[in-house]
Amino acid sequence: MAENSEKFLGVDEFKERVYKNIGTLEALEEDFLEEKLRTEKNGCLAFFLGGVVTRAARSARRELKFEELNAKADALLAQNEIKDLLCAKLDATIALPIDAAYKLTPVLYALALEDEKRVPFDSMLFAVICRKITKKGVENFCAGTETEPDEPKKARGGKPAGDKK
Repeated sequence: MAENSEKFLGVDEFKERVYKNIGTLEALEEDFLEEKLRTEKNGCLAFFLGGVVTRAARSARRELKFEELNAKADALLAQNEIKDLLCAKLDATIALPIDAAYKLTPVLYALALEDEKRVPFDSMLFAVICRKITKKGVENFCAGTETEPDEPKKARGGKPAGDKK
């Protein structure tokens, strides 16, 4: 999980760690590894290495406490206040986790500065959040968080302010 020293990093250094962790998570994603091995038809060697690589990825995911991070990320993303803050920084052009991290790390970092118990200084957690949002799609994640268009104003008695007759 997070190193104790992460809370003492500046936002730029912290952002760099988030970027690196996104790369780590992408490399450890089981679907990615299995697809990679399926496309490389190397006979028995691929079969043997496939099992080793898959077990190594599972072990690394356990070591990173991936399930805990996923649960924490889900809990944070379920909070309307946090979701609104994140969606305010996102737009439809964000398709990659690294792009989301560029926009969202400063927001999450500021939330961690405000209340570390609510949002911990954990670059791996921030990476998981960015991946979750981009996997779901910004449009899907942020659906319903944008301010609704103003309802038509009720007609008031009298003439509009612009008419002076």
